Amino acid sequence: MASQSSTSPARRRAVRAVFALALCALPVQVAVREVAGEPYPGLYQPSFGGVPLRGERATTTDAVVTLQYADGRTRNLTMAEAMPPTGILPRYVFARGFRDQATADDPRTVAWLRERFADDPGGTVTGFDVQWQQVGYSLADGSRSVLEDGEHVHVDLGTS
Repeated sequence: MASQSSTSPARRRAVRAVFALALCALPVQVAVREVAGEPYPGLYQPSFGGVPLRGERATTTDAVVTLQYADGRTRNLTMAEAMPPTGILPRYVFARGFRDQATADDPRTVAWLRERFADDPGGTVTGFDVQWQQVGYSLADGSRSVLEDGEHVHVDLGTS
């Protein structure tokens, strides 16, 4: 004698309804995540793929910022030191505003840099350099090494 399913028709309908609701909820969840950001804990977890490994080193791109003064001196800054406290990640600003020479030469960027460094305690700032570098951080001891120099951007701030 063949065994019959012990599931009632009502139970099968309930399982199908839950499955259909879950499928319908997925596009709504994606839309909410795009508009309002994803609440934690969320369905979408980070991939942690943003920092690739090269051998025993985690690699990333960094910017070395240098101010040039009217008297010929220079001073290195971190991206964070070059930015006023705004709550915006300095790496984000630098990646957008100083990714290449054409972007950095925008008159609004030049005016902003002149205003930003107008009262620099080191003197009159005449140039702003950004040297992009591919760098590696040792997984063993955290030491930093330059793997490759990238784009170099110079913004002439003049002597005004």
